[in-house]
Amino acid sequence: MTELKLFFDGKCVVCFREVEHYVKLDSKKLIKPIDIASDNFKASDYGLEDSAVNLHMHAIDKDGTVHIGVDSFIAIWRRIPKYQFLIPLFENKLLRPAINLGYDIFAHHIRPILPKRKCNTDSCPL
Repeated sequence: MTELKLFFDGKCVVCFREVEHYVKLDSKKLIKPIDIASDNFKASDYGLEDSAVNLHMHAIDKDGTVHIGVDSFIAIWRRIPKYQFLIPLFENKLLRPAINLGYDIFAHHIRPILPKRKCNTDSCPL
């Protein structure tokens, strides 16, 4: 399995805790978290658009494949044995529309109103 750049909102409490959890479980150190809330972050440096990265979680693997939304979770879980049992469920063609809808509701309506972390620097490091 190859390295995965994982773009996340370090100021979002839920997003931060989830990525922190994955990084702790990543015994092979394949997940490289990148905080999009950092003043130094530029989506264009990675061939991405700011508006897209700020709406949906993105991940880029070593081959340059961009994983967006639910696909980014699947890319994470491929690197963490504890969560690999979820992959067939989330790749199921019958369930996937409902899973994508749930993720979109979270991204568009829930995440924007979640509490933000208070950070002392220009980013909220893990």
